[in-house]
Amino acid sequence: MKTDKYAAYCKEHAAEFRDEMREDAAKALRNWPGKAAAVLLALSSMLTWSNLQESGNPYALHSMFAYAPPIALVFLYPLLTLLFAGFEKYSRSVLDVFLLSILGGFCLTLHFVFEPNLSESYQSDAFLALSGQINFVVLMTTAFSYHISFALTLLRNTIFALLAALLIFLINPEFLAINAIQLVQGYLGGIIVSWLFFRRIQTRFYYKSIDADTRQHLYKQLSKLVYPHQLERIKAGDQLESTMPVEKSKAIINVFDIQNSSNIKHERTQDFFLEVFRAFSQICMMGYKHNPLQARAFRLKETGDGFISAVGYPFLTDQKHTLADHAVETALLMFRAFNTEVDKFAYGYPIKAAMGLAYNSVQGTFQSSGIRAYDLFGDALVQAYRYEELRKHPVIQKAIHARADDLGLRHYNILIIQEVIFNTLCDGFKSLFTPLPLTREDHPIPQDPDAQYIYFHILD
Repeated sequence: MKTDKYAAYCKEHAAEFRDEMREDAAKALRNWPGKAAAVLLALSSMLTWSNLQESGNPYALHSMFAYAPPIALVFLYPLLTLLFAGFEKYSRSVLDVFLLSILGGFCLTLHFVFEPNLSESYQSDAFLALSGQINFVVLMTTAFSYHISFALTLLRNTIFALLAALLIFLINPEFLAINAIQLVQGYLGGIIVSWLFFRRIQTRFYYKSIDADTRQHLYKQLSKLVYPHQLERIKAGDQLESTMPVEKSKAIINVFDIQNSSNIKHERTQDFFLEVFRAFSQICMMGYKHNPLQARAFRLKETGDGFISAVGYPFLTDQKHTLADHAVETALLMFRAFNTEVDKFAYGYPIKAAMGLAYNSVQGTFQSSGIRAYDLFGDALVQAYRYEELRKHPVIQKAIHARADDLGLRHYNILIIQEVIFNTLCDGFKSLFTPLPLTREDHPIPQDPDAQYIYFHILD
């Protein structure tokens, strides 16, 4: 049943199986199997020449060249593949020619042995010495084949055996009659060996292909969990824990949240969230490079209706702008992408969002047990959460509503940033934000007690 499965798989993937056979045939001709066969043929020619020379055979020297074609073919094959780019694709046929030339060389050797008028005793000795070679030569020239169908191999073996019988008959009918059983045994033995050889190749191709498909599938699935540079480093032998920075640093954390998301009642609400986060992930991956590790932002996590990203760590920015400018520009890109997805969603009521940006210390870490997911922790995350939630503080909410009324907006997106971020913005971005002083009596950000202002930007 397994062999039937292997055969069916090879038939289904005939093109790949043919390429595998071509490659194997080329390796056999180019590497040690072909070279070993050529050396064996050369030794056989020398021994034959020596024996014929001792017996006074006038064709002794001729026998030295009986196997010249197959020997030359093996040693010239690598050169031919270099000179002619497409020559290697004919490697299966070249191998058949190589084996057929061996069979022809054996028959030519017989011709040189029997061509002179031999004495009865010498002819008897020659028959005895050569009889044992027929079985071996026919078996070895029919045992190995790289055709994708065993029917073709069987046809080839039959042609080889019939051609050998015909040539031997033309050389010496009596010798053929005496050794007919040897020829048949070599033919049948070649069929058995070639069948086992063919099945072995089928089995190897099946498991090799399945293993490659499995590894490719695992690679694709793993690519959903880690970044491309992590895949490459893992492939190179590095541990997962060494593929991302874990040292302490500073970064701007962006916390995004959809306002009143629990009030969105629609059968495609979750799909809408996923499309928004997919668009955000694409923005984060803009300019991604791995040497040095760089991207527009790092996607940290999704939280149901929220999205958290980091600017400046663990991915560096392009350094064309200040970190604050880069973070605000990224936030505006995200709002633009969010509005695009809202328009596609076509909900019956306006959907708006809010973002909070904070700059402080962060550090990378891999979870200590279970799935080793990469994460960030630090003061920047705590503060960014708080800044995003400031829109709900009564005093700040009132100021935001007043600014929205001045702009003629009833529904709006909100971007709130930390004072230290605002202070390092370019003038163009600074002009977008409205300052709001913080009172010491009722400071709304205990996680950032030194802050004297918050800055918010209202956009449609």
